[in-house]
Amino acid sequence: VREEVAAVAAEIRQLKADLKTQGLPTGEINQHKAVVEKVSQLQSLKNQLPSDDRAQDSAFFQRQQAERKEAQGRKQAELDAQKAELKAAEARAPQPLVQRKIFHLFRHVGARNTFRYEHPPKLNGEECLFGAGDDRYPAVYLTEKWDGTTMQATSTHIFQRQDNGTRQRGADPADRYSLKLLAWRGEDTRSAWRGLDFHSADARYLQALTPYLERLASLEHGLCVYFEAVHTDINTNFKDLPSFAAIRVFDFSQASGGGGGRFLPFEETIRLAEQYELPVVGWAKKDVLSAEDVWEELRVTATEKRHYATAAAEIEGFVVREAGTGGRIAKARCAELLRGLAGVDEAAKGRGKRGQAVKSSKTEAWESPLTSTRADLSSLAHLQALGLHLEAASETRPFLLRFPGR
Repeated sequence: VREEVAAVAAEIRQLKADLKTQGLPTGEINQHKAVVEKVSQLQSLKNQLPSDDRAQDSAFFQRQQAERKEAQGRKQAELDAQKAELKAAEARAPQPLVQRKIFHLFRHVGARNTFRYEHPPKLNGEECLFGAGDDRYPAVYLTEKWDGTTMQATSTHIFQRQDNGTRQRGADPADRYSLKLLAWRGEDTRSAWRGLDFHSADARYLQALTPYLERLASLEHGLCVYFEAVHTDINTNFKDLPSFAAIRVFDFSQASGGGGGRFLPFEETIRLAEQYELPVVGWAKKDVLSAEDVWEELRVTATEKRHYATAAAEIEGFVVREAGTGGRIAKARCAELLRGLAGVDEAAKGRGKRGQAVKSSKTEAWESPLTSTRADLSSLAHLQALGLHLEAASETRPFLLRFPGR
């Protein structure tokens, strides 16, 4: 009887496989007349066997449970061994510069859900240092701010940046972040990347990093590249991009011989990203930093829901980086600007209820032309509204304005 049980069970497996190739879903296969008849025949044969026979269902399920428990034990042992291996590799790893804390470009008020930029826009010079010092308004790069998982890599190690939760006022920004090792390579791994396929590893990171692993391994000794790992399932901003997995580079640093190092100018980041064929964030160079110009660019980007240059997802905001050897850097986010404009609208509505005239445009709620954030700040009409007497000028005839002392 046991041989008959095995034979009928094999017939059922083959019958289900044949029906599956015909395109039938699992539910219809199990209810198929031929399958039901074979299953009934199999059950009749099993009823002829002793209750403790290995072919009985109860005995089968006991074996299945024991095998599952044994497999779980092996997996846990492998997981513990991998954690210990990763911890040892992390202890040996040289620590590159951790990505710096980036302050907001604009002055701001509020906290958490009420955090917003002040209007009219003014540079947050106390924190980001733009608008202060000898060169208050330097040439800058306006770069896309990508929202993913922040990582950094050398030719031998890949780290994930972690937030330590140190946000108290007055705390050292350098203490806010630490590094978690994700993968490494060396003689102990035969130069192959190890760690990304561990049981505790995030499969999304593996998908995002895989196309670039060889390029990261080719980095010159001492170089560290900083990037966002982006994925359909890492951030909601990319949820409408099926099977999207990539990285976007935004910084490089160079280690020094005595430890530490320095962040490289963004011009070098562009050059190195091109050299190593790594995708860099979108950027545009501005000859002079202007709070009003960046505000207007951010406003248009936010209100028109503009996309990244290389992905059909809404831009989170911008990072402003000083050109050349200057190290100043700041961020400007769409969400904080929109909350700031909403605050202006609310204030304008309040003035309207008290009988004051109110303009309807979000960016024209302020009465004085001095606070305008329109793109036509240099138009003849606007300059005349400021009180400048330009009778000889016209919209088609150029005129030159200079700051005092320049």
